[in-house]
Amino acid sequence: MFAAELRRAVLWLPVLFGSGIAVYFQLPEEPEVAWVALPLSFLILLVSGAAHRAGLLALLVCSALAASASGFAVAVAHTKLSPVVMIDRPMAETVEGRVLNVSRSASGAPRLLLEDVVIYGLPASATPRTIRVALKKTDDIPTPGERVRIYSGLSPPGGPVEPGGYDFRRHAYFAGLGAVGFAHGVVVPVPESDEPRYWDRARVWLAGVRHQLSTSIRDAIPGPGGAFAAAIIVGDRAYIDDSDAEALRTANLAHLLAISGLHMGILTGLVFSGLRVLLAMAGPVPLLLPSKKIAAGAALVVALGYLMLSGATVATQRAFVMVSVALIAVLFDRPAITLRALAVAALIILLIRPISLIEPGFQMSFAATCALVAGYEAVRDYLRRDWEDRQTQRRSLQAKMLRTVGVYFGGLIFTTILAGFATAPFAAYHFNRTAPYGLLANLAAVPVMGLVVAPSALGAALLSPFGWAQPAMAMLGQGISVILSVAHWVAALPGAVGYVPAFPASILVAVTLGGLWLSFWRGPWRLLGLSGFVLAGIVYLQPVPRPEVLVAPGGGLTGAIGAEGRAIDHETTRKFIASNWLRRDGDAALQPEAAARPGVSRGREATTAYLSNGWKVVVIRRGDDHDALCQERTLVLAFRGSPPEGECELLYGRMLHRLEGVAISPNGQGISITPARPQMQRPWSAP
Repeated sequence: MFAAELRRAVLWLPVLFGSGIAVYFQLPEEPEVAWVALPLSFLILLVSGAAHRAGLLALLVCSALAASASGFAVAVAHTKLSPVVMIDRPMAETVEGRVLNVSRSASGAPRLLLEDVVIYGLPASATPRTIRVALKKTDDIPTPGERVRIYSGLSPPGGPVEPGGYDFRRHAYFAGLGAVGFAHGVVVPVPESDEPRYWDRARVWLAGVRHQLSTSIRDAIPGPGGAFAAAIIVGDRAYIDDSDAEALRTANLAHLLAISGLHMGILTGLVFSGLRVLLAMAGPVPLLLPSKKIAAGAALVVALGYLMLSGATVATQRAFVMVSVALIAVLFDRPAITLRALAVAALIILLIRPISLIEPGFQMSFAATCALVAGYEAVRDYLRRDWEDRQTQRRSLQAKMLRTVGVYFGGLIFTTILAGFATAPFAAYHFNRTAPYGLLANLAAVPVMGLVVAPSALGAALLSPFGWAQPAMAMLGQGISVILSVAHWVAALPGAVGYVPAFPASILVAVTLGGLWLSFWRGPWRLLGLSGFVLAGIVYLQPVPRPEVLVAPGGGLTGAIGAEGRAIDHETTRKFIASNWLRRDGDAALQPEAAARPGVSRGREATTAYLSNGWKVVVIRRGDDHDALCQERTLVLAFRGSPPEGECELLYGRMLHRLEGVAISPNGQGISITPARPQMQRPWSAP
C-alpha cells in the first residue's frame, strides 16, 4: 500500500511547481535573475545528493523545494524574456496599426486589436506592439489584415477597481496589450509601409480566414444561432447577444461558448472513434495497421487545426495541451486519461505560460478535470465488474438499449455533479456568483452539444467542400436553438442566480489543497483532505467586512454602503467599475437600481457619504470654492481644482491620482484608507 501511494507522489509535482509561481506573483518587487539561478542550482544538487546519501524523507523534501524553486525561476524567466511596453499616461494621438482581430466591448461597441503599432508623437522604444481601440461608429469596420489609421484617446490598462480586486493591468501585460482606448475619428485605411514578416503574414491570413468563416456561418444560420455557432467554431464571440450571454452565464452554460476542453474533447473523440470504426470496417486493415494509433494521430492533427482555426486563445491552447497529452499517450500505448497525464498537461501549461496559474480558466478547467478523473478512478472497479456482468448475461436488444441509455445519463449526472462541485468555489471567488440550477441546465444542454451540435459542425466542415453543408448547418442551428432555449428557461426560474460577497484567497487555497489531497491519494489518509474544507468553512463564517466607501480612479464614481445596500452616485458612468463593486458585495442590483438607493448625497461638483462611525467623506470632482466642506471628522478627496482649507483630512491632486482609487472604512473612531493600486513595483505596475 505504501509503495503504491508513494508512486502517486509525482502527482504533486505541478502543485509544487505552481507554488513557486504563486510566490513570484506575490512579491512586492521584481527579483534579480542571479538570486534565482543560484538557489535553484543548489537545490538540484541537494536532490542528487539526497538520492544517494540521505533517506526517503530528505529526498522528498529536497525534491519539493527544487520543484517550487523551478516554478519560481520559470516565472521570472517568462517575465524577463518577454517584456511588454505599456504607455505611462493617458494621451490623445493618431494611431496606426494592422488589424489583428475585431471584437465587441461590453457595451456592444466594435473593438479593434491592432498590432505593429505606430503612435504619432511617441518614440518606437515607448510604443506598445499591441493596443485595443473601441470604435464609436459601427459602419466601415475594417477586416483583419487591413492597416488603418485612427485618432484615438489612449490610456494604460487599468489596475484593480478596489483593493484586492482582479488586476486587469497584470492580465493585459501578459496578454501583450500595451494600451486601450476609444477612437475619436473615423478609421482611415493606409497601405503597408513595409512587407510584413512571414509569421505576421501567416497570422493575418489566418485571422482573415476566421473572419470569412464567421461571416459565412452567420449568413448560413441567421440570428442568435449563427452567433453561437461562430463562437464555438472559430472563436468569434463578438456577435453574441447580451441577453443570450447573460442567460448562459446564469444557467452555468457559459462554458459552452468558450472553446475549451469540452469542445476539443468532443471533436477529437468523434474523429478518433469515427476513424476507428471506418478502419475496422476496411477488411484486413486492422490486422495490418495499428488502427488505434492512426486514429489518435489523425485526431491530434484535427485538434491542431481546430486550435489554429479558433484563434488559439489561452483557453483553447490549454484544451489542446490536455487533449494532446491524452492522444500522445495512446500513440505510446499508455493510458490516455489518468491523473498522471493531467499532471503532465498542467506542468506543460505552467512551463509555457506561468501566469495561467492565477487565471480563472486554468483553475476551473483543471479542478473539473481532476475531480472527474479521480472520481471515475474511485468507481473504476465497480464499473469494470458491472461491464463484465453485462457481458456474461444474455439480455434482449431492448434491455441493452435501455441499459445503455441509463448508463449514459447516469454518467452525465455523475460528471455534472463532480464538475459542478469542483468548479463552484472558483466561480464564487472570481465571479461572486453561483448557479443553483446549473446541474439541471447542463443535464439538458450538454447531451445536445455532444449528440447534435458537435457532430453537425464536424459534418458541415466535411461536406462544405462539396457544397452539401446546408443540411448539417440546419441541424446545427436547431441544436443551438435548443441550448439557448434551455438557458433562457433556466435563467427565468426563481432564484436562478446567487451572489456571494468577496472572500479571502486563503479559503480558495484551503479548498484547493483539500480537494487535491482527496483526489491524489487512495489510502485512508486521503480523508485528511476534508480538513481543508472544514478550515475553509471556519474562515468563511468570519467574513471580512466590505469597504464602506469606494471611490473610482479620478473620482468619477463613488459608492457607499447604505440601508439598502451600496448606493452609487451615478446611474451610467463607469459601468464596469460599478458592476464590479456590486458583484463583490454579493449584490444582484444593476447600476441604475443602486443609483436610486439612499446612502450618498449626489451633487454636481461633489458627492458626500457617511461612515458608520460618523465620519463624513466628500469627493470633490470640480470647482474651487469648497472650504466650507473641510471640517472636523471629514475626509476630503479633491481630484480637481485647489485643495480646500480647514480642519479636515485631505487627499488631493497627484498624490490622490497615484492611489488609483481608494477604499475607506471606519477604524475605531478614525478611518482606514486603502489604495486600490497594489503595493508593489513589478514590470506590469503603473509607474
